[in-house]
Amino acid sequence: MSTIAPSSAAAAFRDGVRESFGVPSAVLGAGYLGFGALAAGHDFSLFAALLSTAAIWALPGQVVLVEMHALGAPLLAVVSTVMLTSARFLPMTVALMPLLRGPRHSRMALYLAAHLVAMTGWAAAMRRCPELPPDARLAYFVGFALINWGTSFLCTAIGYLLADGLPPLVKLGFVFLSPVYFLLILTGDARTRAAVLALMCGALAGPVAHLVVPDWSVLAGGVAGGTLAYLALRIGQRHG
Repeated sequence: MSTIAPSSAAAAFRDGVRESFGVPSAVLGAGYLGFGALAAGHDFSLFAALLSTAAIWALPGQVVLVEMHALGAPLLAVVSTVMLTSARFLPMTVALMPLLRGPRHSRMALYLAAHLVAMTGWAAAMRRCPELPPDARLAYFVGFALINWGTSFLCTAIGYLLADGLPPLVKLGFVFLSPVYFLLILTGDARTRAAVLALMCGALAGPVAHLVVPDWSVLAGGVAGGTLAYLALRIGQRHG
């Protein structure tokens, strides 16, 4: 990874593209291979699977979409559930957009970039963008995220077409590679007290929430873990 801040938006975009190739896109692509195979196994059309990747681009929400469609759930229930599973992107976007905002960037450019927010690209941008000039940050993020998005789209199609040759456990294993990789990224980048507290509180709150409210465990665990981390940090600052 380059340690020199790019001097222009074009250079930052190329850096983002280059750094997205390799492990980040490979892991994300593996997850979408599993999703494509899962969609084929549930009689979800190839067009609908590709459209979900292009428009939603949130693997947990897409898995929920396919499974609820297979169960014949009402449209309103499907849409509401997919929205809830993707609610994590709101605080992620709120945290990222001030970092990407530059004096030459229009609001429309930021709105379009918000659609590219995903776990892998968000983690990379939060790590790299503070090192870059303000005018180069958006370009870096877009370059990184576009390669991720394109890889996801392509691998959805490949997984769908190769579905008959993949055992069920392999399909599910591919799907869960992305969240595991994201967890490893966050753990590796936990260099501040706030980051460590957030990971620890989330790790504690998640299992407890699953035992208490399994249907709402992700949302409840996130809210509880984040709140605990915030309170612990504030108390520590007051007594530090």
